[in-house]
Amino acid sequence: AMPPTYPLPGTSVPVLGTMYHMLGSEDIPHYNIANNVFPCDKPYPYGATVRSYSGGGRSQVDDYPEGTVIHRDAETYLIWTADARVIEELLARASEFPKLWNRPAQKVLSDFTGNGLFTSSETSEDWQSGHSVLPRGFNQIKVKSFAPQILDKTRAFVREWSKFSAGHRIEGVSDWLTSMTADAVVACSMGLDMQNVERMGAGKPPHPFIDNFRFGLGFVTGTINAKTEFGAKRFVPGFGAQAQLRKKYEQCKKTMEKLVDELVESTRAGELGDRHSIIRSMLEDRAASGKHVRYGALYGHVINLMIAGHETTAATLGFTMQLLAENPECEARAVEEVRNVLQGRTEPDADDVPKLQYVEQCFREALRLYSPVTGINRDAAHDTLLQGRRVYQGERVLVLTRALHTNPEHWGGEFGNPLSFNPDRFAPDAVRRRHPNAYHPWGFGPRACIGSQFALFEAKTFLASVLLHFKLQRVPGYTLKASLHAGGAAPTPKDLALIVYPRPGGPLCGPGGIMQPLAPAAPARISVSDAHLGSAQEAGATACIKRDDEPPVDSDAPVLRALYGSNSGSSQEFAAQVAAAARRAGLNSDTASLNAAVKEGSLVTDGRLVVVVTSTYNGSPPDNAAAFKAWLMDQNDGSLKGLRFAVFGVGNSQWHTYQQFPREVDAALERCGAERVHPLGACDVDGPSFDSDFDDWLTSLLRTVGGAPPEQHTDEDAAEVEALREFTLDEASGGSNPVYMDIASTMEALRKAKAEAIKSLGGSGRGMNRTRGLEVASASRELCKKADGGRSVRHVTLRLPEDLCDYRAGDHLQVMAPNDPALVAMALEAIGVSPDAPVCWDPKVVRRQYRAADPGVDEELRSAMPCIRFTATMVATWIPDLTAVPSRKVVSRLAHRVRSEEVRDELRALVGDAKLFKDSVDAAGVSLAELLQRFGGRLGITIGELCAVAKPLSWRFYSISSSPAGAADPRLVTLSVGQVNYTTGTGRVHRGLASSYLGDLEVGGMVPGFVRKLAGDFHMPDDPAAPVIMVGPGTGVAPMMGFLQEREHLLRSGQALGPAMLFFGCRRRDEDYLYEEELDQALKSGALSDLHVACSREGPQKVYVQDLIWEHRAAVWKLLQQPSARVYVCGDARAMAPDVRKAFQRVAENCGGRSGSRASNMVAAMIESGRYLEDVWAA
Repeated sequence: AMPPTYPLPGTSVPVLGTMYHMLGSEDIPHYNIANNVFPCDKPYPYGATVRSYSGGGRSQVDDYPEGTVIHRDAETYLIWTADARVIEELLARASEFPKLWNRPAQKVLSDFTGNGLFTSSETSEDWQSGHSVLPRGFNQIKVKSFAPQILDKTRAFVREWSKFSAGHRIEGVSDWLTSMTADAVVACSMGLDMQNVERMGAGKPPHPFIDNFRFGLGFVTGTINAKTEFGAKRFVPGFGAQAQLRKKYEQCKKTMEKLVDELVESTRAGELGDRHSIIRSMLEDRAASGKHVRYGALYGHVINLMIAGHETTAATLGFTMQLLAENPECEARAVEEVRNVLQGRTEPDADDVPKLQYVEQCFREALRLYSPVTGINRDAAHDTLLQGRRVYQGERVLVLTRALHTNPEHWGGEFGNPLSFNPDRFAPDAVRRRHPNAYHPWGFGPRACIGSQFALFEAKTFLASVLLHFKLQRVPGYTLKASLHAGGAAPTPKDLALIVYPRPGGPLCGPGGIMQPLAPAAPARISVSDAHLGSAQEAGATACIKRDDEPPVDSDAPVLRALYGSNSGSSQEFAAQVAAAARRAGLNSDTASLNAAVKEGSLVTDGRLVVVVTSTYNGSPPDNAAAFKAWLMDQNDGSLKGLRFAVFGVGNSQWHTYQQFPREVDAALERCGAERVHPLGACDVDGPSFDSDFDDWLTSLLRTVGGAPPEQHTDEDAAEVEALREFTLDEASGGSNPVYMDIASTMEALRKAKAEAIKSLGGSGRGMNRTRGLEVASASRELCKKADGGRSVRHVTLRLPEDLCDYRAGDHLQVMAPNDPALVAMALEAIGVSPDAPVCWDPKVVRRQYRAADPGVDEELRSAMPCIRFTATMVATWIPDLTAVPSRKVVSRLAHRVRSEEVRDELRALVGDAKLFKDSVDAAGVSLAELLQRFGGRLGITIGELCAVAKPLSWRFYSISSSPAGAADPRLVTLSVGQVNYTTGTGRVHRGLASSYLGDLEVGGMVPGFVRKLAGDFHMPDDPAAPVIMVGPGTGVAPMMGFLQEREHLLRSGQALGPAMLFFGCRRRDEDYLYEEELDQALKSGALSDLHVACSREGPQKVYVQDLIWEHRAAVWKLLQQPSARVYVCGDARAMAPDVRKAFQRVAENCGGRSGSRASNMVAAMIESGRYLEDVWAA
């Protein structure tokens, strides 16, 4: 049978059909639809999605291929929805539901607005080029750079309002706000201050740009018409009201086109706008297609920017101010937050704005209740199904934001009436619990508002200043109501007026509560005297460019910058080696993270050389390279011409994402026009020669750029020599300072030292990193039933510190485990140092800032920290990696430091013969401690030299197997730790550093570590009803256990859950079936719907999780077909993860009728959209 269409919302009547629902007590028709069809105080009478009939009136449906026959229903029916699940499907199928600008009313609007970013179809080339270029002007980095202009216009607003006496009733509040937001967006994006706020304060008309903009927009939207302009005179015979109105509109449009043309020409001539200018970007930048924005489209984009950039924000600010005046308890909380953040200052700076969490909640709540965008439309690209209902090609789906944002399923309950004002709806925990598509004031998908971050930043800056300076009081008897004013683009508070007082105790409060006016602004000094538009100059506008007090460009920039992306520190260490080798070769060089380079703006095209050393973290960039990736992907083709680069990738070949991010960086830099001076290099940390691979690449690089290769220099680089003094024996200082001999007291000593250093630096808070002591809360337990068979997995429970216990199921715990005590004793004996000897650690000379001792602390903080004393055992336990097989590079460094010529010659002979080194060191698994023992008593090196030449201990990452949701103690976090034990070629029993240490720790024991938030979203869906498929063989089941705990909590809370399927793998059920009892309980409770266990050693044929996915393919495919379904895979990266992906592709081929390539593309699309998530590691 043919699937049904969506139901009609009631009886259809002649002429009107069901469009009568647009009628009601509200001035905004979409609000009436929400009240009539989607009431928030009772069950929806027709469902959350309906199909309204126009009564027979047909809409013209364009922008489809020539010859397309549109079904009559597509022209006479319109789908209305308030369902977050429908939006979820629209997003998942974005290409099948584009936004088209093709209906009669839209085309009338386009007569004035042009073919701009918001008033054009996705199929339009103008939209595609604009969408590629314009968003770059409003990314978070750019927005922060706009802070001075935003604050300047906010200050002007406060100054003008401070001229009113206390208790004054300010009429036309919306006009004041649109003046401020128009000034701000034009100043930031185009470099012109129109001074509308100052004009309004002086009683002068607004800038001609604003007057003409409002009239033209009002004419095409119908809010300005013959009635509003001429009243009864329009009926006088021969008056010609409509003709006069049309003539005025045409003149207005010509004036606007001329004003925009002057803006463009002044920008082109360099008289207006800086490098942040949107017009400059449209003139100079290229879209991803390689094309420039069409010159004729500039007008439309500028007008669209004005509509979206000031009317919408101004309207929401008006609603926010009135709602705060009506809710004094919310206002008091907001004022308290502002005062706490500003700490006595009278206005926020750029770093304060992100801390204004509650202020943002207030603004978002006002935005929910009174969204400036009342409807978000998408059109069906072809006949299809939407949530199982038939939709015809060309039929429009309209998301009614008023209905979506008051849907009681998401906005009622503990927060009360969905129409009530309650900013706690946007507290972080509440947001996490809510369906991610229940809130869309900015639009969604590729048509989402590009200026949302700008609007938030501007609104928070403005509200913080206004709340600090003024006490706003509602006008008695006033009822807040949304309405469209003449020439307005968004619903605004109808006839909004406020009574204003100076905030008691605030900057404007004088004796007796009188208002003290803010001091007048000092005139800005502008070095280009004629930097004005012709018409703008007459209007008194000023250009925001080339101020004399702007800092000069650094003419002494380094010739080479070594930039790193690094989570564990290896890439950072390699980058430091690049910089050191470059300095020795006579080049001026330094290092920085990739994110820091973007923030500093140091990636300039002046011929400098940039060397990028980076790793990949589960396919994503490292934490300190994420902003760099976003920046790089935003750059135009050819935009980095003049920059020279080389890239080196650090990775593990067992991961299927091996070298993914380094390759992306290398290709993107070339695409942007930068010159590659050396081929992409790579090293595999899973191989024995990764150090020497890097050395070879660096040697070749330096030869290419004209520097001497590193081996032509001694190891006596100044930085390396200084690093030798990081740890020194300190037996002479006596007992004046304590000597720390355990990890708990050491962590506390470090914490106190950092706190004192921060205090001495003025309390900036820098450097208080997240590494803390994690305490064992209970004895670990064995998860394997036959641990004596050699396989062992321990369930370890740790307690997080109170101030660092924010984690979610799916996060990682990053821990640092110590060397084996036997190896520590072996190493200390070999270098002749007593285990209890006091060793001084001097933070001032640290060069390896990623060390386990205290990673991530900045250099300024270290300079203020005192020396700290530990026992030699503590240093050897936690600093050098004594267990690892040393690389040839480490042995070469060691040879340079030993005192005995005989030992030096032996070590150099070992390093010089690659086969000898491989056979006698690599293949035998000789640890650094064992190598030191071979030459015991003859080395003559200090403990500082040992720490300087050795590879430092590395962090270990573990998937968390618990959830804080509903836990009796949310500070407890659990791990599933596989024990690693084997015998090396030397006969030594090797025990895995972290796994053995964690499994053996007694209650009260401590390990340094912290929670790491993953770059991807490896967490349960925000919508509990979303289906989930989990694949976790062995200890890969760990995060799934946390997910099941989270689902158990949701069940106890009364939430309805979607199906959850788990594929678990083990060798034998009676040997290593982990968490069997817990999984059985999850099945009984309903937290787990289906459990499939693959046992690889029970029968004659090995069975793995990918085999069971194929066996149960029908059930798997049923879940995959749902747009909200998510797949989670955790475990081995080398074999399991690729095989599981292939299994899902086979399911799509067999059950979905897809070809091999289409099935592969489907899985790839799921990965790209965050619906197929992997947490995998090298086995």
